Amino acid sequence: MERSLRLKSRSEPPLSLVMVDQGARPPQPLIKLKKAARSLGDHEPPTQGPGPNITYEKLVTATCTYEATIISQSHAWSFFNDVEVQNQSHAQVLNLRRDDLVPPHIPIHDDNRKKLENAILPPTEEEDEYHHHPVLISVVGKSGVGKTTLVRDVYDKIDKKIFIVHAMESFAPYLTATNIQRQIVQKLREGGNNFTRSDVNKAFDEKIRGQKYLLVIDGEVSSTDWKDILLSLKVGAKGSRIVHITPHKPEEPPIGYLHVIINLESLGQETAVQLFHKRLIHIEVQDGISHDRHQDIHNITEGLPLGIALLSGLLQTKEFPCEWTNVFDYLKSKQSKRIHRILSVCFDDLPHELKCCFLYFAALPANIKIEARILVCLWMAEGFLRPRGGKTMEKVGYIYLNELIARNLVKPVHMDEEDKSSVGSIFVTIQNKVHEFLQFEAQEASFVEVHSGDDIPTLTSARRLSLQNSTDKYAVLASSLPKLRSIFSHFEQDPKDPREDQTYLCCSPQLRKISKWKRNKDIKSHIQGLLHRSEFLRVINLQGIEIGKRLPDEIGNVVHVQYLGITSCSLEEIPGSIGSLTSLQTLDVRETSVRELPLSFWTIKTLRHVFGGFLKFPKRIGRLKHLQTLDSVQLDTLDQDLVGTLGEMIHLEYLRVGNSSGGNVVALSKALDKLENLRTLIIKGENIPSSLFTSYTHRRLKFIVLDGKLDLPSNLNGGFFLPNLITLSLASTSISQEFIDRLAQLPFLATFSLYSNSYKDDNIAFSPDGFRCLKKLMIDVEKIKRFEANNALPKLEELDIHSQYIEYYHVFKENVDHKKTIVVDLMKIL
Repeated sequence: MERSLRLKSRSEPPLSLVMVDQGARPPQPLIKLKKAARSLGDHEPPTQGPGPNITYEKLVTATCTYEATIISQSHAWSFFNDVEVQNQSHAQVLNLRRDDLVPPHIPIHDDNRKKLENAILPPTEEEDEYHHHPVLISVVGKSGVGKTTLVRDVYDKIDKKIFIVHAMESFAPYLTATNIQRQIVQKLREGGNNFTRSDVNKAFDEKIRGQKYLLVIDGEVSSTDWKDILLSLKVGAKGSRIVHITPHKPEEPPIGYLHVIINLESLGQETAVQLFHKRLIHIEVQDGISHDRHQDIHNITEGLPLGIALLSGLLQTKEFPCEWTNVFDYLKSKQSKRIHRILSVCFDDLPHELKCCFLYFAALPANIKIEARILVCLWMAEGFLRPRGGKTMEKVGYIYLNELIARNLVKPVHMDEEDKSSVGSIFVTIQNKVHEFLQFEAQEASFVEVHSGDDIPTLTSARRLSLQNSTDKYAVLASSLPKLRSIFSHFEQDPKDPREDQTYLCCSPQLRKISKWKRNKDIKSHIQGLLHRSEFLRVINLQGIEIGKRLPDEIGNVVHVQYLGITSCSLEEIPGSIGSLTSLQTLDVRETSVRELPLSFWTIKTLRHVFGGFLKFPKRIGRLKHLQTLDSVQLDTLDQDLVGTLGEMIHLEYLRVGNSSGGNVVALSKALDKLENLRTLIIKGENIPSSLFTSYTHRRLKFIVLDGKLDLPSNLNGGFFLPNLITLSLASTSISQEFIDRLAQLPFLATFSLYSNSYKDDNIAFSPDGFRCLKKLMIDVEKIKRFEANNALPKLEELDIHSQYIEYYHVFKENVDHKKTIVVDLMKIL
């Protein structure tokens, strides 16, 4: 059956149509759409009411053109104002790098900031009355007022070392208490995946019992689950804090809790204008225009930091004063739903290739952080990205993401630098109000069907299906989905404690066994049916769906799949039929029990990214010259030469290697010497080759994490050649002062961490003029007694030292750009 597309337009012309110059040309997809409309219906685009039916097949010849056209339904005749300026702006963005994805530091809500700091770090004598329970701090305010931004800024700036346990996590709306605890446990300790409910409770109790903790919970939680969380958190030490970020007024806690409520309001005009100016970091604002618009800025944005960020991001794309005037005049004329109006204009203003990428956030749950490299892989599998200007699809994807960030539509998430699992990775998120807008636009454009309730809608024509937090998560999979191209699931991880399974409510052991067998059989049949009936699938991204111990053999039927992600479940085995997926680009089996992939998988020539949990590295592989990410593999059982396998992956940019044994350290060194494109290298094992510090091959490395003894020569001759290294983390390396002296000459090293057994001497000294770009220094070595820096560290902002004797922490707020002389005698302090 042919699919038809009904053209429609808004009752009023969109802003970009009002602003467009007479001589400006609309984007090519819209020109094609107009021509198609004329040829089929011989009509011009209507200004009101529905338009002619246009056959899907006649309009669409390529995926990206179709997507851009579909997205434009609700903005049907929206043209880019001044196409030449847009193209110039987009070309400038092409020069931006992935490393430019950093959030600007712009403080807001100064009064409430001080109040929050005092609530988290009060004088000890004020805690006596409430020492039995943690202090609850609720940060409340409507969406877009800057709650998370404020709390994150305070959390990053305060001295968290007084809290033995500390974590800040964002959660999808209304997760259960168990899943919130699981996510916190995963944050606090490595290897915290695949917990049963009883394991979660036990691990949670072990981490906080008797400890002074600071936990920040960002997300809406039901009253029942909130009480369960408070009940499990009673075992901490005096002075513990729980910060809850919520848009709604919180319930009063049980008797015995001190409850501090910090209510954030919209900004006043003066503060709003100041924030607006700070946001315009890349352009010079003409004082006359800006001053005349102070009242307009406050009225249009309603004093909400979100509105200010969106407006500034929009105006940064406008080169001429008349364009600013048009934007202000249009938004001033709208008296209701002003944030929605700003979002609508921002969306209309995007180049068509970015609209698809931006709308993709609608398929993901609200209030979660998204790994940028996974997002880019999904865009790539959907066909949104194409190589251009000598850049790979991945680099084009980061360019697109960077432009969305520059427009303040997407926000980078600051990750804790102590979290080694996130080294070299970027995470992003979108504000909840933006997420609501995107889901509305996606529904209007039939871009994605979001199934978040218990009802089962008619989905026969769905092209993208997103399953989020429904009670019966498998029922919808029983539907026939012949046109489905992409499926996503984002569920709470199933409890694996059999005593808590609902099948155990049956009367007898025999009935329990039959019931559980039938349930597992139904789930397996649903997955098999999906793989059999939906032959056009390109993206499978299933999180939290229990498909059994083994992925069905029918996976080989969906030969068009380019992204396959099965995560957060008890999967153990991948069948050999996966080798039939000759277009597969990305595989993600993290947070599962999969530890080995069939040999047929390693012969897929199109592979670009592999994510797993220390997968067994094969003895033979195909020609994987396109592979860029290998996260992660284990090499401990290999004795053969790695040059012909790992060394042939010449385009690898991200490599994580686990359990490398002493038997293959030479082979690993030779293989690494062939990987000239490496940007991130993480190695954990008994012995680690030291040649990666001296080889010219590794000149592109930016992030290095090493956990194991460095295979150092008796004498270190010459300097280290890592001209682009930004972050270095060492553990169990047993390096010497001589090694530190070599590191001091690295020109761009900004973060340096020394963990347990990484340094073998008692004293550590930084030589004059050393570490010229170092901003953060972490030394967590048990027997360190003295630290000294003589006329060095001109950029140092944070010094954190832990030893068995004492802890020392200092933030350098003054003389940041001057060389420093620092002497920390830990024995004398003691």
